[in-house]
Amino acid sequence: MQPKTSSLADRPEMLERIVGMADSWPEFVVQDLVGAAHFPRIATELPEYVLFAEDERGEVVANAYSVPFALDAEGRGRLPANGWDAVLVWAFSDLRRGVRPDTVSAISVSVAPHAQGRGLSGLMLSAMRDNARARGFREVVAPVRPNAKHLEPHTPIEEYVRRVRPDGLPQDPCCASTPGPEPPSTPWHRRP
Repeated sequence: MQPKTSSLADRPEMLERIVGMADSWPEFVVQDLVGAAHFPRIATELPEYVLFAEDERGEVVANAYSVPFALDAEGRGRLPANGWDAVLVWAFSDLRRGVRPDTVSAISVSVAPHAQGRGLSGLMLSAMRDNARARGFREVVAPVRPNAKHLEPHTPIEEYVRRVRPDGLPQDPCCASTPGPEPPSTPWHRRP
């Protein structure tokens, strides 16, 4: 049975279960100061951009957070090299100032450890894209964290993300669907 996806805006009573879902984020990710300051705000200030999936027993097995922001605002115009930190700051600055967003950025997709390997991350990315489209956005972007980088903590990220497989795709599993031999230092995926 396909898990049921919903938004926190439609089901606010699910907040504790969404936030309390076990995940497998490495410690360095949860220590990010910008993320720590802004990530919790998504659920309270932008609940329509918090999605979750429930299995047949009603257990939350995946969640996806995104934020709308104005990429075409003055002084921006291109995706930031420092990934979600800049996007989170832009999104909440735009929200506070009433700037109309034109792009949605994925911030996180998490799958409960016991439910990994079932295609839930793809389901959540599709739900995120559909949610953005339903809200009038034409594009969803995603700053991608290289999945295996923590295995090489002393390798500079610029070197790590430029490694390619024999078929020309990036070596890191998160970026293997990104075409081209030279991914940027902060990989971004764009989806219409």
